[in-house]
Amino acid sequence: MKVLFAFRISILQKNLLCCKKTKIWIYFTPKDDKNPISLQSVNKMSNQTWIEISIADLPENIKDEIIYLANELGSTGCWEEENLIKCYFKKESWSEKQKEQLLNFIQNLYGENAKVKISVKEIVDKDWNEIWEQTIEPIEVGEKLVIKPTWKKYHKTEKIVIQIDPKMAFGTGHHETTRLMLRAIEKYLYPKCKVLDVGTGSGILSIAAIKLGADVAIGVDNDPWACENANENAEVNNVKDKFKVILGTIDDVNETNFDFVLANINKNAIVKMIPQFYEKLKDHGFLITSGYLDIDQGTIEEHLWLNNFEVIDVLKENEWIAIVSRK
Repeated sequence: MKVLFAFRISILQKNLLCCKKTKIWIYFTPKDDKNPISLQSVNKMSNQTWIEISIADLPENIKDEIIYLANELGSTGCWEEENLIKCYFKKESWSEKQKEQLLNFIQNLYGENAKVKISVKEIVDKDWNEIWEQTIEPIEVGEKLVIKPTWKKYHKTEKIVIQIDPKMAFGTGHHETTRLMLRAIEKYLYPKCKVLDVGTGSGILSIAAIKLGADVAIGVDNDPWACENANENAEVNNVKDKFKVILGTIDDVNETNFDFVLANINKNAIVKMIPQFYEKLKDHGFLITSGYLDIDQGTIEEHLWLNNFEVIDVLKENEWIAIVSRK
């Protein structure tokens, strides 16, 4: 059985987690700025009601496209087993229009004769941590890094160990885009630099940057759970004195003159924020972005060029890429 699960937590980051035979998809996409979640309300959300969309009898070759579309429509996650995909939406964000879009998309991919069954039901929140704790394993990234949860052991002393415990669903370094970002950080980061991590999520990129030599990192995220988790992971990794977490958006970051800006988000969010990335960087500073497919490379590079960035490297793993550019 193959299982995929995804959960929206951060406004700006999209990660995927693959563990043993279980695959957990974690999407990080923007929340509604008109209805922000306060720190005080975070502890009252355990009874969140979700809409579970079950899509049965799907052809194997279009499952990835369905999961991608569900994310674009606002899905908090997808769970896949055999010929069934379950997509999860917050109750207040689901509509019949989204269901119609899913059906139309399937028919366009597979033809009008596609015999696809879609059912809808409400579910209450679950404790997903129990599932993750049973499946997450340490993973080596690049030449120097290993990412692991605190409850797993790792014995190779020559590696830089980063301990990341997901809270609800946060990045743990297993998705291609996270690995690409970490590889690029390892390749280009230099000692005593200043880092801005937009959509910090679990804080994995900032923590890695600090352990690789950064003097300071600022992570920004508008989700209180993300900020809380990033702070907890910073403490576990003994980098709390160098890692500042801001609840908000890039507009809430007053500092400028960064040596590096990191953003593992999605194509649309990155394109929109490229001018802000430029303003935050010092001259000749590095912008490292991911969260998009290789088919999006031309679009991203065009917008980078229009905003006076020079593309200096493109890293690729499967269909995912990361682009390194310089101001």
